[in-house]
Amino acid sequence: MTSDAFQYVLVYGTERIPYVVQATKGKKRKLTIHVEPDGQVIVEAPAEASQVSIETAVNRRGRWIFEHVKDSQRRHEHVLERRYVSGETAFYLGRRYKLKVLEVPRADRCVKLLGGCIEVRSESVDPQVIRGRLRGWYKVRAQTYLGKRLEVIGERLPWVNQRPQFYFMETEKRWGGCSSDGTVQLNPFLVKAPRDCIDYVLLHELCHHKEHNHSPAFYALLDRYDPNWKATKLKLDDLAELLLNE
Repeated sequence: MTSDAFQYVLVYGTERIPYVVQATKGKKRKLTIHVEPDGQVIVEAPAEASQVSIETAVNRRGRWIFEHVKDSQRRHEHVLERRYVSGETAFYLGRRYKLKVLEVPRADRCVKLLGGCIEVRSESVDPQVIRGRLRGWYKVRAQTYLGKRLEVIGERLPWVNQRPQFYFMETEKRWGGCSSDGTVQLNPFLVKAPRDCIDYVLLHELCHHKEHNHSPAFYALLDRYDPNWKATKLKLDDLAELLLNE
């Protein structure tokens, strides 16, 4: 997929729904439409597709797009703004933990997983300071856990001939990506998700090593190596607003 993207608007009844068109290259000749967990609509279209043909395809699926965008908005309505105080919920590997904030001398600051709590010890209990400490802890955990799982999954795939390289990409909209050189980009906060959801995202990106777009051949790979990926993706989509609520 190229980085070229253009924004348009779908008019559905009284609703105006923006969508982004991304041009794809290679063997893919089929236009596909995705609604991201945050409600963003992305249209992947062949580079040679005309604007008229794209708009026609989007209008044809207007009801489907509208319903999925509304579902995303409804899920987001129930997400409370974070305050970063003791008693809030924090996720790690799909499990809910209680956040425990303790004010300590600077030399004793740290973040620990203790029983059913994620304990943040800090010289300041300012919410933004606690947020920064917690985000840093997630990144350290993600570096280890996601790296190991990426290697394990890569060993199962015959087209992955060396240890997959990855780096972190902080975004509010996507869990991962794959560059043209095969380097995997991962959202470090994916480490909050259940283990099966993490494995699905990693497999998804490694399948792009062989199929560089969302073609039928790409989805055939997903089906072969994870027959339950559709259900797992739905679970991750339902959790996205909670997990990415920063």
